[in-house]
Amino acid sequence: MRSTLGFFSIFALVVAGLLLLIKFFAPDTLQNEADQGRIVFLLLLLVLIGGGAFGASKAQIAVAIKQAITWLAIFMLVIVAYSFRDELGSITDRTYAELVPGEARELSSNDKPTGSLAVAIRKSDDGHFRANAKVNKTSVRFLVDTGASTIALSFNDAKRIGINMNELNYIININTASGQTLGAPVILDKVSVGKIVLRDVEAIVIKDGLSTSLLGMSFLGRLQKFEASRNQLILKK
Repeated sequence: MRSTLGFFSIFALVVAGLLLLIKFFAPDTLQNEADQGRIVFLLLLLVLIGGGAFGASKAQIAVAIKQAITWLAIFMLVIVAYSFRDELGSITDRTYAELVPGEARELSSNDKPTGSLAVAIRKSDDGHFRANAKVNKTSVRFLVDTGASTIALSFNDAKRIGINMNELNYIININTASGQTLGAPVILDKVSVGKIVLRDVEAIVIKDGLSTSLLGMSFLGRLQKFEASRNQLILKK
């Protein structure tokens, strides 16, 4: 009898602690008494089954209580992770952006105007801003160039994107670091940098002399704002 009373006393303390933690970390969870009653019943059932119910020995009860506490800890971790999912997501994005320069991370609501979409790109080690973007469904690493009037695609990147190279009409004279070359105008269905997505974007395919595609003003100029600081480039739509 004493073992059973001790079991229920410990169980009551554990459940009370659990409910307090839930109210602290996730106040919107288990708001009514029915939800709280259900969680207590389920936890009690779990412990009773694990400990052989009322006829369990002290050793069995101890094992059941340990198992219950383990499950409660797992449950609490899930509750806390869910409650702070936005903050954890932001930390993950920030860490990934630091490890992979050029990867755009979305700015938190505190760092951008209400209703706007903004991403930040960390400066590369070479001192330039490089953006990992997607053209249609193909990943392309761009050099951000505000001096370029339009997106300029290297021949290889254009081929990877799926542009029909046989139908290109090279009618534009282009000056590059390697000298003068020709460019063919195209319209890109979709260009996305992080969560910023633009459709029907003007671009030029450079016949030769361009090793890295350029993210120019046909994309940047359609944004609400773009600004460069010492370590990062911020794009706002």
